[in-house]
Amino acid sequence: MLGIDRLLQKIFNKKKDEELDLQIKENYIHGLIFYNSYFDILVKALPRGSFCFIVGGWVRDRLINRPLGKNIDIDFIVTAPPMEVAKNLKKYINGSIFQFEKEKTVATFIFQENEYNYRFDFSYLDISDILTSDLSYEEKEEKILDRLIQDLLSRDFTINAIAVNFDDTSGLSASHTTLIDPSNGFKDIQEGIVKPISFENIIKDPVRILRGYRLALELEFKLDKEFEKFVKNNTDLLEKSPKERIRDELLKILSNENSYSTLEKLKENKVLSKVISQGLEELSTYKNTEEILKKNLIL
Repeated sequence: MLGIDRLLQKIFNKKKDEELDLQIKENYIHGLIFYNSYFDILVKALPRGSFCFIVGGWVRDRLINRPLGKNIDIDFIVTAPPMEVAKNLKKYINGSIFQFEKEKTVATFIFQENEYNYRFDFSYLDISDILTSDLSYEEKEEKILDRLIQDLLSRDFTINAIAVNFDDTSGLSASHTTLIDPSNGFKDIQEGIVKPISFENIIKDPVRILRGYRLALELEFKLDKEFEKFVKNNTDLLEKSPKERIRDELLKILSNENSYSTLEKLKENKVLSKVISQGLEELSTYKNTEEILKKNLIL
């Protein structure tokens, strides 16, 4: 099969001359920006012939040069079974594995190095039907990229829906890589905007409403105006969301020392009253939560 860089260049060049509903934005970034020393070990854990992409917060945060902190979370999309990748990685690194179902199967590998906590999430991109089809190599690889793009377009916010080819970020082989960015998240990163990929994606998982406010707070970004209008008119979406997930997002907001303005926005948009009614029982187990809300004139 073609190398992924050649594949991307072929498809980008081909699609420049086509009328498409889906516009892929072409930006080239040096792969070393995304490098982590453990990537050299992960190379050994990936089955031969599989594809791997880095996606989500790690890509976003490296593009804005955000400080790493002590908790390092990196999301990967792999075309091999995620549990197989995690078990292979355990042969080289002393860590723990667990698996959960989100929109798809995810295997998580966690480990520590001194004061740093690492979490690698491997989500599955099933391409088995493509590989066993009668399509040509070129057609297969175009289908693989299209499937990756559909995965990215199912995510929450444009700034979290950018992927890079893992092969271009590891060790001495790190080189320039293409941002696979179907929702134009790189532009939103440059402009400092948190914008949903689609409102349909928010409706499917309303806790993403709170995540949007949290991201804007943590990154010091602005919220997309249309998103805020949508939130104000659709607060009922949160009523059937899992209480523990609402609690977790609210606690992350509250733990930020600059949370006051975000809490005020949540109050103005009538989100906070929904969140509190859903999650106050869960929140009550955490010390000083109610005091923090009262201090911020929210309760």
